[in-house]
Amino acid sequence: MSNLWQQIWEKRTLQPQHAITLETLISLDGFDSGAGKINLADWQEYTRRISEKLELKPGNSVFEVGCGAGAFLFSLREQMALEVGGLDYAAGLIAAAQKAMPDGEFLVQGAQSLDTETTYDFVIANSVFHYFDEATAAQVLQAMWKKTRHGIAILDVPNAATREACELARREALTEAEYEEKYRGLHHTYYTPEWFINQLPEWPHQAFESCVPNYTQSEFRFSVIFSKHLHG
Repeated sequence: MSNLWQQIWEKRTLQPQHAITLETLISLDGFDSGAGKINLADWQEYTRRISEKLELKPGNSVFEVGCGAGAFLFSLREQMALEVGGLDYAAGLIAAAQKAMPDGEFLVQGAQSLDTETTYDFVIANSVFHYFDEATAAQVLQAMWKKTRHGIAILDVPNAATREACELARREALTEAEYEEKYRGLHHTYYTPEWFINQLPEWPHQAFESCVPNYTQSEFRFSVIFSKHLHG
């Protein structure tokens, strides 16, 4: 993972004037500008759709890899009572997540250090895998699979099939100066759904286009869910 990305995320912290609201957490998690902007209502609908796909139930436990300030988990918990935990290498973002969800288990560490001894019902990663190279992604995916009791979700993944159009959309959402400042020296890894399926070929899965309403990136991204239980 690029050290430049890490430097960017480590600069994001909860300021004293910020109230702990879902909108604040969404902003801290970087969904606040350009092609990556997602508003409150659309975020809530997105997490509702993923909750439905995972068949989450009250009392389930959910762990998020690269959870940032916890906007995804916080939104899930607005819908139902859940036990939550997560990790992220940005200490300021983890501090915000811990403040927002003080009963959660939040850790300052990289995804490659994911502990698989403590298991959760579901393990998710939202808009994170593009920061990994493929070797790291494969390692993290296998660790997520070991950590879960029911299933994993890898969400908002850049699709290799639409890479050129995606990068053009990102560029057009900002001025040239803003784009250069935001993305200079920063790398995104693009994947195919088949890449993920080949990592866990024997398990039930569903791959689908990104389901975030009104999100510029949706047409360029996909998600994959793997289940440890056969349905039907």
